[in-house]
Parts: sequence; structure tokens; C-alpha cells
Amino acid sequence: MTTRMWSYLAVLLVVTVTVAGAQQQAPPPAAPPPSAPRAAPPPAPRASTVTVTVTDESGAPVQGATVTVTGPVTRTVTTVANGTARLLGMRSGAYRLRFEHEGFITLERDVTMRAGAVPEIDVTLSPGAAPPPPTVAETQARENAPPESEREQAPPGDPRYITIVDFLDKNLIGGREPSKHDELGCTASARTTLLQLRESGKEEARTDADEVLYVVAGEGTLRLGNRDLPLSSSTTAIVPRGTVRGLTRKGRNPLIVLSVVSGPPCTK
Repeated sequence: MTTRMWSYLAVLLVVTVTVAGAQQQAPPPAAPPPSAPRAAPPPAPRASTVTVTVTDESGAPVQGATVTVTGPVTRTVTTVANGTARLLGMRSGAYRLRFEHEGFITLERDVTMRAGAVPEIDVTLSPGAAPPPPTVAETQARENAPPESEREQAPPGDPRYITIVDFLDKNLIGGREPSKHDELGCTASARTTLLQLRESGKEEARTDADEVLYVVAGEGTLRLGNRDLPLSSSTTAIVPRGTVRGLTRKGRNPLIVLSVVSGPPCTK
């Protein structure tokens, strides 16, 4: 071999040895870092049972008081015979409690509850204002109302089917009659009457019955309480008991009104 060939082989040998040595000396790949441990979930908030006691100003327990709770949780409970009620599953936080009972002034209270605590809440309700005395109309209605036994025994009445136009063809008010009242039906709690007016009817207030008026024909004026209201065909008016009402005809034709009075038993 020539000197040049020997030099080429020597260089090739040196390169091969160098590469092999570098591969042997290369450090192994680094291992991935260990994963961080997962954080434990926070403990669930502890729930408490709260006892509420409601008394009156004399210290006597109040049974049947409604306790309404609003806040992180909502509850509605009612006190038992000893005036207590239990609120279950109450979590920490700010709450508003509302105490209600007929005959007492409604009371509201703000309460903050903390985890692990078992609070007891005591409240005293003050008596409410006395109800207003009954009006004269209410007193008269109670005095004039028939006993409950009579109302229960009132006959149910007979079913009726009437065409107003056909009825008026045979029963129209006469030219000289000031008014005409025809009863169309009677049930245990209502009386239906057809009113025909040529003159003004008297003003009156029923203390024991409500009335519904429906204008069939004609024109007029309705005195309802302290107001005068126009009436024409298809007008309807509702007259609660104790309200003054009066009917006045206008024009040449009679004022024809269907009246349904409900409340006391309708007995013939």
C-alpha cells in the first residue's frame, strides 16, 4: 500500500474509535421527575341541628308558629306543643329567621352559624293588635243570616232554561207599570230575577248577599256606592254586600236588567 492509503486508514480508525468512546461515555437519559402528590379534597362542611324555642311574653310555649329560614340552606318548620322546632342540616353562614303566628307580631332575626356549633335559638313573640270591631253591616249580616242547619237543609232548587227574548214577548212590562220583577230561578244559595223598570228603583244595600247585574236592554244609570255609572245593553256590574245600589231608567224604553242575588238560601 502507498503511504497515502496508510494515512487514510489511520484517520478512519481514529474517527471510529472516537465515536464509539463517545457513545460509551454519554450519560443515560434523565428519568422524568416524580409526579406531585394530589391534594386531598377539602373536608365537607359539617352540618348542625339547631333547636328553636318560641314563647309568648308570659313564657308559655307557642305551638304552631311557622319558622322560615333563608341563607346557605332554606328551611320551613312549625313549632310543636312545647314551642320548639328543629332545623336539620344547617351549614355555616349567615341566616335570616322569620317567626309567624296568627295573633302575634311577626318577628325576624339574623343569626350567624358556625361549623361544629350546636346553637339554641330562643325568641319571644309579642301579641298583635286586636282585630277591629265588626261594622254595622257585618253585625246585621250575622244577625240576619239563617242558622247553619237551615242553610244545609235549603232545597237545591229546580233547574231552569229560559230564553230572555221569548220570556219578554209574553211578560213585557205594561205602559203604566212603574216596575216589574219576575223570578226566573231559585237555588239553595241564589235567586235570579228579571227587573223591568220604567221609574227609578229605590236605593238599597243588602247586608247578607252579593248581587250581579246584567243589562238586557234599555239605558239607565247605576248608583254604586257613591258613584253614578252609565248602563246600556250588555253592561255588567258586581255589587258586594253592604254596597248601596240603585237603578234609574233613561230614554223611552224600559230598563231591563237580570239580577242574580247570592248568599242566603233562596226559599219560596
